[in-house]
Amino acid sequence: MRSERLLRGVDYRTTIAGRCRSDDRLFTVYAARRQTGSARLGITVSRRVSNKAVRRNRLKRRVRESFRCHKEPLVGLDLVVIARQEANETDRLQVDQSLFGHWRRVRDKCGK
Repeated sequence: MRSERLLRGVDYRTTIAGRCRSDDRLFTVYAARRQTGSARLGITVSRRVSNKAVRRNRLKRRVRESFRCHKEPLVGLDLVVIARQEANETDRLQVDQSLFGHWRRVRDKCGK
């Protein structure tokens, strides 16, 4: 849904500047506290991750699906997910496990 997405560059910059971060070999996730509303998600998958748009889009769909399934505890956070090259080379289960760990960490570190 459009209201659950970061749409403007200033939203991305504000979230990243907040410096609440979780990272591993597949993703870096930045989070920033919001005053009101549900969680919002921004995704960055550069050409460095894959030259093929099909693969980049598949990875973005996986991130959105994981967010959709786990967004309830993330209420009140803006999140920016930046994919790393290894995320393109791993299977879906590892991607899901990595993202679930990120959601838990940013909720505990940044959601207070």
